Amino acid sequence: MSITVTLLEDAIRALATEGEWEKYLKVQSRFRSYSARNGILIARQCPGATQVAGYRTWQSLDRQVVKGSRAIKIVAPIEHANGSVSFRTVSVFDISQTSGARLPVTPQLLLGDDPVGLFDALVEVASGYNFIVSQGELPDGINGLCSHLGRTITISNSLSARHQAKTLAHELSHAYLHGEPGTTRAIAEFEAESVAYLVCHAFGIESASYSFSYITQWAGGPNQALEAILASGERIRTTAEMIVNQAQNLVGHDAAKDVA
Repeated sequence: MSITVTLLEDAIRALATEGEWEKYLKVQSRFRSYSARNGILIARQCPGATQVAGYRTWQSLDRQVVKGSRAIKIVAPIEHANGSVSFRTVSVFDISQTSGARLPVTPQLLLGDDPVGLFDALVEVASGYNFIVSQGELPDGINGLCSHLGRTITISNSLSARHQAKTLAHELSHAYLHGEPGTTRAIAEFEAESVAYLVCHAFGIESASYSFSYITQWAGGPNQALEAILASGERIRTTAEMIVNQAQNLVGHDAAKDVA
């Protein structure tokens, strides 16, 4: 099977020309990371919270807190001139408590099944490369791990079957491409997710809702992503083609399609 990265290039170029990346950066710059203590407070008061920000922050994003919404109380540090720190209570709201302008798409976990059994096929492909694949609990935000030292790949068991297949393609790419030092984390993640997208697309699993934002984030923006594709394009293409060809023999000859 012949694979090219043209499809990936076109998608990233569209992300740049449609202005979605600038919108994404605007949103991300306004969200902050919360401490473990605040994370517990948020979870207790609003268990389904996904994106939390203050009243004025939501207004700056052209969204308004719905009248009557109950504020989530957290603590914020106050740094004093003498170097001491005290804390005060502040109010934040989850996106579910707001209405207004649509926020730009951020990486969305894939939902649904694995229609052609791609995950099982990729387990066999990994085995042929002397990597053992297992499923287990991983920390929040980590979908998969690849250990070259132990030659193991672990996939989070909290993911849907579809996203597990995509994640295994991603981690398998790390196994093939990034066993030796010298590649930065950003380039490694960019290459692995690019390969995962092409592999999934070849088997009818569309991962654009996750992959394009992920790829662009690690590259630093759509223009940088296009430059990275030029630099890593052949590595991405040959790795994706190798994985697809090996998996195709395991899921059936007609399951995969050419990626143009």
